[in-house]
Amino acid sequence: MSVSRRTLLRGGLAGLALAGTGTAAAGCGDSGDDGKTLRFAWWGSEERAAATQKVVDLFHTKHPDITIKTTYSAFDPYFQKLATEMSGGNAPDVLQMSERYVREYAERNTLLDLTPHLGSKVQTADLEQKLFTQGVIGGKTYGLPMGQTTHVLQYDAKRWTEAGAKLPAEGWTWDDLRDAGAKVSAKFGPKVSGISDFFGIEDWFGDWLRQQGKDLYTADGKLGYTEAEVIRWWQMSVDFTKAKALTPPAVTSNTTNTPFPRKESTAEFSPDSTIGMKSWDNYGSEFKLSAFPTAGTGIGQFTQPPMMISVAQRTKNQDAALAFVDFFLNDPEAGALLGMARGLPPNLKIRETLSGTLTDEWKTVADYEALVGPKLLPAPPPPPKGAGVVKTQFQLIYDDVMNGKATPEKAAPRLMSEIQQALGA
Repeated sequence: MSVSRRTLLRGGLAGLALAGTGTAAAGCGDSGDDGKTLRFAWWGSEERAAATQKVVDLFHTKHPDITIKTTYSAFDPYFQKLATEMSGGNAPDVLQMSERYVREYAERNTLLDLTPHLGSKVQTADLEQKLFTQGVIGGKTYGLPMGQTTHVLQYDAKRWTEAGAKLPAEGWTWDDLRDAGAKVSAKFGPKVSGISDFFGIEDWFGDWLRQQGKDLYTADGKLGYTEAEVIRWWQMSVDFTKAKALTPPAVTSNTTNTPFPRKESTAEFSPDSTIGMKSWDNYGSEFKLSAFPTAGTGIGQFTQPPMMISVAQRTKNQDAALAFVDFFLNDPEAGALLGMARGLPPNLKIRETLSGTLTDEWKTVADYEALVGPKLLPAPPPPPKGAGVVKTQFQLIYDDVMNGKATPEKAAPRLMSEIQQALGA
C-alpha cells in the first residue's frame, strides 16, 4: 500500500508534538556490562548507511572495548522516533541532528554541550569553521558539522537542449526557469515534465527571500517574512502551473523517491549532498548542476552542514561517545570511507586528500561547490523552536494550492496562523 506525502507529513507533526512533552532523557544507550555500548542513530539513504556502517566497524576495530549499535531511517520517521525516545528517556547516545531542531532539543536540555570538550576530546582545528554557526545556541555548541552542502538545481542538459530551452547561466531568472520548464514539458510530456514542483519546500522559499534581502527568520529568531511574500511565492507556482512547467500533483506527491531520479522531470532543486549514483546512472554526462535563478541581488544560497553530530546530554558513556564523534570527524580512514555521503567532508585535510579520488558524480558536486563558493552567504543561526512544525505546515498548506483547493490569497493567511501558533508569536 502506498503512503501519501500528506500522511507522512502529518505523522511528522505528531512526532514533534511528542517532542514538546519531553524533558532531559533519564538514561541513554544500551549499556552493557563493560559500560561502553553506544547507540548511534542517523537518517539518510542506503548509500549513506553503507558508508556510515563501515566507519562504525572501523571504529570498533580500533576501539574494541566500545560497541556501537546503529539505526537509521528516512528524515521524517527519524525525528518521529527521536521525539518518542527523548520523551521516554531512551535517546541514542550519539545522533544526527538537523538545524531545524537543534535549538529545540538543546533548550530542552537533551543535548550535551560540547564546548568544554572542543580542542581536547574532540579536535576541531581542521574542521571548516564557517560551518559551526548552526550548532551554536546561546554561545554553546550542541552539534558539529558532518559535511558541507549548499542548494542546487540539477537538470538534464540533453533534454533541455532538445526542447530548445535556455540553459542556466549567470544571472538567469525565475521567468527563464518557467519558460524552460514549459518548453521541456511541451516536448516530452505528459510522461516527462520540465521541473519537479518545488513551491511547497520552505528551503527554496528561503533562497528566494534571501535574493531580496530577507530570510525565513531574523537573527533574533523572529519570522523574517510577511503574508505578502508567501502570496507572491505561491502565485509564482500558479503561473508555472499554467505554463505546464511543473510536475502534476500525482507525480509530485509520490513518495517513492522524487521525480528527477525517476526520470519524470528534467530538473529538480535539492541539497547537493543528496546527489549520488541514482542521478548519475540515469543521466551520465548530461547530468548538470546550476545555481538558483535570481529575483534580485545574488543567488540567495548559503553554505551549511547538511546535518550535525550531537551527543545526548544524559548518555552514560560520555567519553566513549566523544571519542566516536572525534573519530567520525577527524580520522583519515573514516573520511575515506565516508567520501561524499554527507556532502564535502567538514575536515579540510580529509577534503583535500579525497579530492583526487572522487568518482565522476561527486567530482561534479565538488566542482559546483568551488564555482558557487564565492557567491554563498554565511549560514544563518539556528531557527527558533517550532521551526520544524512551520516547515511541515508550509508543505501541507501548499498541497492545497497545488491541488487547486485553495488560492494563494486563501492559503497564505492559514499558513501565517499556523506559524503564529508554532512559534508562539
